[in-house]
Amino acid sequence: MYTEDMISAQREWAEEGLMSARKLLPLMAPVATHPWQPGERQTIGFLLSATARASESALLLCAYGQLWDADILARSVLEGSLKFAYMLQSPTTFDDRHSEFAHDLFSVALMKDHRKCVELLDAVTDPDHPQWRPIRDRLLADDELAELSATYDRVHRRELENRWGFTGLVGELSRSGDPLFRNLGGMAQSYSMASHIHHMDMVGASIPLDRDRRSPERRETIHVAHEGRLISDILMFLYLRLGVGYRFVGVDAAPLAEARSTIRAINEKFHVAHATWMDVEYPSADVGE
Repeated sequence: MYTEDMISAQREWAEEGLMSARKLLPLMAPVATHPWQPGERQTIGFLLSATARASESALLLCAYGQLWDADILARSVLEGSLKFAYMLQSPTTFDDRHSEFAHDLFSVALMKDHRKCVELLDAVTDPDHPQWRPIRDRLLADDELAELSATYDRVHRRELENRWGFTGLVGELSRSGDPLFRNLGGMAQSYSMASHIHHMDMVGASIPLDRDRRSPERRETIHVAHEGRLISDILMFLYLRLGVGYRFVGVDAAPLAEARSTIRAINEKFHVAHATWMDVEYPSADVGE
């Protein structure tokens, strides 16, 4: 469906994005080597590793033109970056937010997983069979479940999940007036679109086919612009994590000028692709109609 030139170009762009991300990742060293408490180091390491891994996977999907699936992973990278930013927003709130993320939300997730495992075991004919051992091992002991249920009642769970959900995170960070979080609300549209794809509702199921049915020129220009937006977003999420991390640990942010320069250079190409798509999709003759 796509030309060889376009297939080659999309792979080159994705590889450039991937190599740029890998080049910038070592800049996170001051954050990783900060004298965290053991539990804090583990939590920070988990989040940084997960967002980097999902970023690479999204860029690899871009290389092969699987942009809709890459959108789902980019959504995960955004969520991880927002949680990282919220946790490290201020030293005065760090302890409480770290505890909520690493302990409270983890405990709530264990309770949810327990109930889902119970439902699965109730549905099979022989739940005591050895093949179900991995599922049975996920069950909580009765006393542990009772304790967690008493600690995290429905109201408490809802408050936690709302605060750490996308809307809660964006709202809190945006309202802070912090320059690092300026325009975060603009991510809501792409997040919402990726949610449609992820949940495979009617919008998510129909949009990819709608694009495939367009004329070659319209289809290819929007495809290129879409890939550029994905790569740009992933690199900007990395920059957000770097900026928040450097400020929190109190190190000189001068090295981040390299990150800004790298991302700016790549974005120039994407701006051209976006402008080309706009000219095709919304020609000047239609302006004002």
